[in-house]
Amino acid sequence: MLIKSGIIVAFFTMVSRVFGLAREQFIAAVFGASWIADAVNVAFKFPNLFRRIFGEGALSAVFIPIFNEKVHESPESARKFSGEVLTLLFLALTLLSVIMQVFMPYLMFLIAPGFHANPEKYELAILLCRITTPYLIFISITAILGGMLNSVKKFAAFSFSPVIMNICVILFTYSFKNSLTAHFAISYSLIFAGVLQVTFMYFALVKAKLAFSLSTNFKDKDVTRLVKKMGPATLSSGAQQINLFISQSIASYIQGAVSILSYADRLYQFPLALIGVTFGTILLPELSQIYKKKNFTEANNLQNRAIIIALAISLPATVGLFALANPIIHVIYERGAFEAETTAKTAGVLAAFALGLPAFVLAKILTPIFYANGDTKTPMRITIYSLLVNTGLNIALMFQFAELGIAIGTSVAAWFNVWLLAVGAKQHGNFKISNKTKKIIYKILLSTLIMLVFLYISDYFYHDLYYSSNFFIKAFSLLFCILMAMMIYLGILFCFKLHLIFRKNAND
Repeated sequence: MLIKSGIIVAFFTMVSRVFGLAREQFIAAVFGASWIADAVNVAFKFPNLFRRIFGEGALSAVFIPIFNEKVHESPESARKFSGEVLTLLFLALTLLSVIMQVFMPYLMFLIAPGFHANPEKYELAILLCRITTPYLIFISITAILGGMLNSVKKFAAFSFSPVIMNICVILFTYSFKNSLTAHFAISYSLIFAGVLQVTFMYFALVKAKLAFSLSTNFKDKDVTRLVKKMGPATLSSGAQQINLFISQSIASYIQGAVSILSYADRLYQFPLALIGVTFGTILLPELSQIYKKKNFTEANNLQNRAIIIALAISLPATVGLFALANPIIHVIYERGAFEAETTAKTAGVLAAFALGLPAFVLAKILTPIFYANGDTKTPMRITIYSLLVNTGLNIALMFQFAELGIAIGTSVAAWFNVWLLAVGAKQHGNFKISNKTKKIIYKILLSTLIMLVFLYISDYFYHDLYYSSNFFIKAFSLLFCILMAMMIYLGILFCFKLHLIFRKNAND
């Protein structure tokens, strides 16, 4: 069941990320790493930051276990609870959006304090953030509707919903290029996308027979329980996003760094979404049901299987992004306003981010253990420690390595976060990584190391082809090298008979 659900989520997530990459290529070609690009990227990420922390993170983490309880009670009870939560969410987010609109000039000192040195850049960022802020309402509602569908193992709709946003950004900007400048068109496109996403998700909900009516009965004991847990969950569920937010805030002092970090982030988010988000999506509903039955052995086995599969995919992805960072950035981004100098800087950041990829993936797998048991305080404390480490490293390394130092600090903090999560998870059902799992991980590491050696050897033969003046030659050469590396890696896994693990899991 884990593999089957994972394939569904991964497929639609991959489609979403492909369109997301197309959107990022469009922004990079139009703006490069200019000061306007920095303002656009800040405005674009601002509502999405709150969506990931609040909508997809905290609220989903607290909402899904309670919603699962309600589903087991009766469909009517689940629909009633959903109506109450969505009404409260809409009112709270509307109020939050209004407050943000009023205080945006002051919030900008937190979001991008370095922009203040350039008044034109600072004013544009404020204006664009005011335009994009209402998207927070729509995308958070979309996240909760998606959580409801995920709870009943209907994963496709929510995994596909980001495609709507990415298509809207590109089409809306092209359609209004004669009446709006590109940065305004991109900002307004988010609102249009938000309306379409909520509409799409609600129709999916109706099809799944989970439609509900809005209700203002906020005194329901389950709604009160949800609100009480929201505080710790808001901080703890958004560790990665808060880290990236802090990194962006610090990067705003360096011209073009916000955009460079954003372009690199999009590429390493690709495997992170396919692996980490996929498992994060399917594990919480699954674990909530297993822990409710107090079947700790099954929960531990499920987590170990998830860790094996996640590392078997994320470690070679890490090696690939690290070794091929420069040609990847060159082929994907270097055109229009995106120049060779920007390619070199972005490649360095991508390689540094890649080193933290397995940690980000493992965090997505370990965190649901706490939420499935109703524990929001432990991950909150872990997040605070991780944020302190991340902030300290970013500031210390920025002076020496600029945006590269920020990426290095973020990856180191990610591994520190995972270590704390692994230690803390032991209090829930005595979670541990089994000896069998450790042996498999060693074999995966050896396979990945051999793949890395191949990539460095192949660079000697393919280097000139990667930077050919003919786009199809360099794209084909890069793709061929990646495919060969994958074949070598999979071949070694086959020799170690690790494919049997995937076959076993496929039948679970």
